[in-house]
Amino acid sequence: MPKKVAHNCFQCSKLSHDEALTKSCWDADRCPNRRHYQRNKERISQQRRSLKTQTKLSDHADRSTTIEIAHPIGTAASIIFYRERQDAPVHAISAEIWQGNEKVLKVKPMHCLGLSPAQVVEMMKEILSVCSTELEVELAKFASKVELHPSLCPIRPCPLCEKNLNTSYTNN
Repeated sequence: MPKKVAHNCFQCSKLSHDEALTKSCWDADRCPNRRHYQRNKERISQQRRSLKTQTKLSDHADRSTTIEIAHPIGTAASIIFYRERQDAPVHAISAEIWQGNEKVLKVKPMHCLGLSPAQVVEMMKEILSVCSTELEVELAKFASKVELHPSLCPIRPCPLCEKNLNTSYTNN
């Protein structure tokens, strides 16, 4: 069984590249790969599973006649949460829709400040519904989840980011 990722590495994977470089534990040989894997773990695992299935099918096919079938392009939705920890309130939410290895749709990030967890879930359902209508494909659930630190929130003005900026100026 693989070793569990360290808590610091998991938290660092949510930070921007520049913020991660300032950490005292930064190792230029290992950290970039670990951060990439942590950020894209679900998508990488899904690709590995599908590759394993294809390999098993091709191994079986080698014993008999081989035919080629066009690979269907699946559509998958990926939800992006901007929050510090998994148990922290959601700062903002966004989504991406992928068809095969191509991003076909990106949902603009929205702040969740003041929303209850139930309202965030409703917002996620609404995102799936709108994306399904837009692409004319039935999206029942999100295939993967990505968590990013709130400092990477692209929405400006951002009340939480501005608060952090103001406190950093007062400390100098």
